[in-house]
Amino acid sequence: MEIVRVENLHKSFGRLHVLKGIDLRVGRGEILSVIGPSGSGKSTLLRCLNHLETADRGSISFEGAYIARADASGRAVYGKNKDVLAICRRLGMVFQNFNLFPHKSVLENLMEAPITVKNEAKGAAEGRALALLEKVGLSDKRDAYPSQLSGGQQQRVAIARALAMEPEIMLFDEPTSALDPELIGEVLQVIKQLAAESMTMIIVTHEMRFAREISDRVIFMDEGSILVDAKPDEVFVEPEHPRVRAFLGKMLSHDP
Repeated sequence: MEIVRVENLHKSFGRLHVLKGIDLRVGRGEILSVIGPSGSGKSTLLRCLNHLETADRGSISFEGAYIARADASGRAVYGKNKDVLAICRRLGMVFQNFNLFPHKSVLENLMEAPITVKNEAKGAAEGRALALLEKVGLSDKRDAYPSQLSGGQQQRVAIARALAMEPEIMLFDEPTSALDPELIGEVLQVIKQLAAESMTMIIVTHEMRFAREISDRVIFMDEGSILVDAKPDEVFVEPEHPRVRAFLGKMLSHDP
């Protein structure tokens, strides 16, 4: 069942045309990795999906509910703010730099959105938060503050915080890029656990071996366009596109 549909998506920042007619479909339970060089539009695509950026042209929908719909001229027209926000709450987002509330404890970080956004009872929010901390292996850090955690621990808290809103799809924007090499594995392990539970995920990543292992599909973006959309082995084993071959040659030579 299709959960995400993107059609002819364009986004510019001033004169810089960042997304150039993106078409994308993602099925429920599917794991899609997005790879490509820096500046290719990968993060902008994610930010348009959850309305952190406003698209210029095209449409974005989730199970038929439109965040933005193209009008007769192709311009992206957004619905009422409350309707768009209701759709976006079905998406969880994990950023490369954690974005935790520094003045709140780990437990409070997880409870904040369910209570303030969903009006959830404090007891219910706390119960789910504690279960999620156990899931990501951080039950003993419930009263710690972000500054007292390693980068890997902070990112695992960020994943748990996104899950606290019970999203239908998780978006990961380079979730390991801010981590020291020895901490990357603990974050990737949590993502693998979500994959085993059939969570729909779109993962922007520069971890090529991880992308090959975990993905159902991989898309390669360059200069604002999708050049390749294929099964992992078609991308990583014998890529036909010369731009993909050149990129992977550089990436895998630095990937121990």
